[in-house]
Amino acid sequence: MGKDRGRGRRNHHSGPYNKSNWRNQKKERSHNNGNQRNRTAPQQKNTLREDQVAITEFTNPDAPGFTGILKSRFSDFHVNEIDNEGKVLELNDLNVPKVAIESVDPAELDKWRHALEGVISPEVWQDIASLAEAKYDPKSDQKVEIDVSSLDKEQRKQVHQLVKQLYKGKLMSSTIGQQQVKLGEQEEQSEQKEPAEEKKTIRILKPKPGRGGDNRWNFPGEFVTFLVHKTNMDTSEVASTLASRLNMRPSQVNYCGTKDKRAKTTQNFSIKRRTPDSILNASRCLRDVRVGNFGFRSTTLKLGDLQGNRFRIALRHIARDKRGDIELALESLKERGFINYYGLQRFGNSASVPTYEVGVAVLKCDYKLACELILKPRDTDVEFLRPIREEWWEKRDSAAAAAKIYGEKFIEKKLLEGLARFGESDYSSALRQIPRNMLMLYPHAYQSFVFNRIASRRIKEFGLKLIPGDLVYVEQEQKEQEEMEQEQEPKEEIKEVETSESAEDLSENAAEEDAIEEESAFKRKVRPLTEEDIASGKFQLSDVVLPLPGHDITYPGNECGTWYEEMLAEVGLSSEALKHKEKTYSLGGAYRKLIIQPSDLTWSFRRYNKPEDTVIASDWERLKNFPITEEPAEEEAKYMALLLEFSLPTAAYATMFLRELFKKDTSTAMQMALEQEAMKEAKKEEAEELPSPKQQEEQPMEEEEGGEKREEVQAN
Repeated sequence: MGKDRGRGRRNHHSGPYNKSNWRNQKKERSHNNGNQRNRTAPQQKNTLREDQVAITEFTNPDAPGFTGILKSRFSDFHVNEIDNEGKVLELNDLNVPKVAIESVDPAELDKWRHALEGVISPEVWQDIASLAEAKYDPKSDQKVEIDVSSLDKEQRKQVHQLVKQLYKGKLMSSTIGQQQVKLGEQEEQSEQKEPAEEKKTIRILKPKPGRGGDNRWNFPGEFVTFLVHKTNMDTSEVASTLASRLNMRPSQVNYCGTKDKRAKTTQNFSIKRRTPDSILNASRCLRDVRVGNFGFRSTTLKLGDLQGNRFRIALRHIARDKRGDIELALESLKERGFINYYGLQRFGNSASVPTYEVGVAVLKCDYKLACELILKPRDTDVEFLRPIREEWWEKRDSAAAAAKIYGEKFIEKKLLEGLARFGESDYSSALRQIPRNMLMLYPHAYQSFVFNRIASRRIKEFGLKLIPGDLVYVEQEQKEQEEMEQEQEPKEEIKEVETSESAEDLSENAAEEDAIEEESAFKRKVRPLTEEDIASGKFQLSDVVLPLPGHDITYPGNECGTWYEEMLAEVGLSSEALKHKEKTYSLGGAYRKLIIQPSDLTWSFRRYNKPEDTVIASDWERLKNFPITEEPAEEEAKYMALLLEFSLPTAAYATMFLRELFKKDTSTAMQMALEQEAMKEAKKEEAEELPSPKQQEEQPMEEEEGGEKREEVQAN
């Protein structure tokens, strides 16, 4: 009977296992009359394009572009964090630190044991030894208690040391006072007129498996640091899962920046007072996540505690005859850099409702419009969310709509719950149910949109030359200012077309500083260039910064400065209006480099035969000496890939680096179309290589007549 209850049981009507139909779902079939059931044709998804968020210019539009497929596989995109010391972090050490128990001379232990005989008899020691050898049983009361009221602090310490030295992690001991012994005893003593003498008890317990025998923290630092190597997983998902397994809040698992989902990435984490063993055990439930390189420090890691990221990227289906053009494009990018646009990830994935439009509504205090834009139906939704949006749009029953969204990661669910709680017309209160760092992504998206527009116009009208009034950081405070630009690192993920605008997705697109600085603080961080500065040759365009609009910011002292107020006025805003009446939404402003120069840029070409061939080894593969696909000979190779390695500072988008190379849109839709086209071409080439039906019929005869010769050719 028990066998019949198996989760994987199939009845005799079941067909063989089908990987594409693993839930054994019923497929639609034609009726006997030949008419098929009505099927809903897939909607054409209107995803966001680069030109719709003002990503239009190049540092060298005359350099040749080329076509390459980005992120065809997870193993084509690798990101390694660069710490504040400039070290590229790589998972290369799986050792798990353990606290070494300082040994005590056996003669000294015997001396302590003899001195304590009046309190701990041989029978009690036997009970302790039996407890140490017993198996852990959560249902039984596995403990030995010793009354040590007559012992002083030093003698109680000797008891703990004896337990630790004699049983090496099999037992744990602690001293408890009278109030911790038994409630009944407390009540009896509370009835006495005179207070009883304080009773001290040492309790010796059998620890849970994996907890170890000492609950004291004996590592060299309060915070454990470790590297996380992950594949196809959000940084926030790793953090929240570890927190759950370690009985912590997600905010107690800290990291320096978010990394791409569709990639293989390595980054630093820190957790307070959790043993390396317990962290390793917690990570084992995460598929394709490895941890290692444990260390200790006295302070926690914070967002922005890094210099940047090292990228290793494979671009597939490179045309071999374009190799010369590719070399020219790379040399140009190495010399001129690329425009530091905010990438498409900053603006969501829907062309009909870009996130900056929600930001404008919030900044104008039109909270009803902001809520409606967040909940508005769109063709880029995941399938389950589309009918929920449509039903809410028609009926405005927020409680019913929220109940249909499972999980807590969706911003839409939090907003709907707010409307249900505070009333369908209390849009301001409902918005505040969205965590602040996620809610502020909407106003920040508007700032990013303005930055992109200004950057494009600046390059289009003035090119790559410096002009008086351009802003640069004040030299002695440049490093400090770059640290103050607290932008959470953006995900370099080209999102799937189906991806929803979830709270986790938005939270990883980069949040800016949380606190409003003292009035005019940012204004003093930059200064305009003069004619003399430009003539001196000390400055380059890569030194120039553009402001993100705000009420406390210095704008360029040239024509570019007037563009900001013009663009704000287009939507009914001004710099002064960005000092919002609600402090939560107030935007002070920030600065961002106009041009980014990639550092340590290298490249090579790599041949391969199959789309699934691995051409870059990950940290884990290198650590375990797993071989990657062997490179075929020139005459045997079907395809070619371009392998790139380069470093970027925080808040810079690798997709914008690649856009400068391609001279093409790097949006999801474009990349998918390019890959489909490349695969069709590959299949066409393979079909041309196959023999025709007539040749296949004649093939046995040919093999029989010339088989020996053919075999020899194949062997060569």
